[in-house]
Amino acid sequence: MDEYPMADESYARESLVAALRDRGISYLAPSDAVARKMPESHEQLLRALLLQDDSRLRLAIVPLLLRHPGISASVPHLAASLDDVALLDLQTLYMAAVYLQRNWRSRLSIYLDDMTLLPDLFSHHMGLPLPDERFGKTGLVELADAWQARSQYPFERLQALNNTIELFFGQLKLEKSNRSHAPEM
Repeated sequence: MDEYPMADESYARESLVAALRDRGISYLAPSDAVARKMPESHEQLLRALLLQDDSRLRLAIVPLLLRHPGISASVPHLAASLDDVALLDLQTLYMAAVYLQRNWRSRLSIYLDDMTLLPDLFSHHMGLPLPDERFGKTGLVELADAWQARSQYPFERLQALNNTIELFFGQLKLEKSNRSHAPEM
């Protein structure tokens, strides 16, 4: 399993879905989730998502970083507090966001006001290509291959990342459509 024993606090799935929805990540069900106890800081939210058994919640770190690149400022401090397994998962998901942002930069800019590029925090340490190499494609494939190689589960990591970004694009497209069809007041 992908559990980390370092959890100070655990949050119910519904609380994390609500926290993500409050931060503009709404493609996860249930959409009517109500938070009983929510992480107060970006760092707490990232940690809580890393600790989840639900892979969709862990993968939600990627669109969260894409929608709010400023959250990347919390990543080094969080990384310093994690055990080796959790650190590698954080690095993997963070770099996935970096590579996907470079790869889908034009499409993301259609929907997102803040297109600040996520800084490359871990490619050198992880032995991965620079994010701008082939618009992030090379790094994304190598990252997914390394992630798959160290996993005990037969789960296609590259496809999971591509599915996550497509769900996020679906959400962004719906948001834009709803804004353009909203009546003028």
